[in-house]
Amino acid sequence: MTSELMKIAAAYLHVIGVAVYLGGAVIMEFVVGPAQKSIPPAQAMVLGQKVADRFLVFAWSALGLILASGLLRIFTIRVESFLFGENVFSTPYGKTLLTMVCLWGVLVVNGAIITFVLRPKLSGRMAAQVSAGQAQSTQDAKLKAAKWTTWLTRVDLGVAFVIALLGVSLAQTKGTGLWW
Repeated sequence: MTSELMKIAAAYLHVIGVAVYLGGAVIMEFVVGPAQKSIPPAQAMVLGQKVADRFLVFAWSALGLILASGLLRIFTIRVESFLFGENVFSTPYGKTLLTMVCLWGVLVVNGAIITFVLRPKLSGRMAAQVSAGQAQSTQDAKLKAAKWTTWLTRVDLGVAFVIALLGVSLAQTKGTGLWW
């Protein structure tokens, strides 16, 4: 594969990864969330679990694709000096790229919290032989986890939008040939 073709492929893969992540976050926030509020709580919980299970596969895949294609883009356009060296702190391009990488890290950390901490608290059934206090405690824990999940999902949507805007600003940087 030629260098120019690799550059174009990396750019398209990167945009696809961002579109899947950002589009999925928008759908979760503005379509699935309101739909859950219009159906009975038990059905809303099942819908939320099923949709979230599938979305997490897409979200983690998109984050991986963004990382892989971003690294490929950096090395195909020969700006790795912006990642490794003083340019990352001394030029607007380097600072923007560093900011994007840090914000991508925020998405990964939030995703890990949602996937490995909050989702397990939201899933599972209550045993038949529990006291009213245990049932209330479990219900409270699930509600708290649901609120945190909603909050982190909204933060992720905002962070992903900022990353996309920063990416567009990098792509428009004059004289760098970053897009193609």
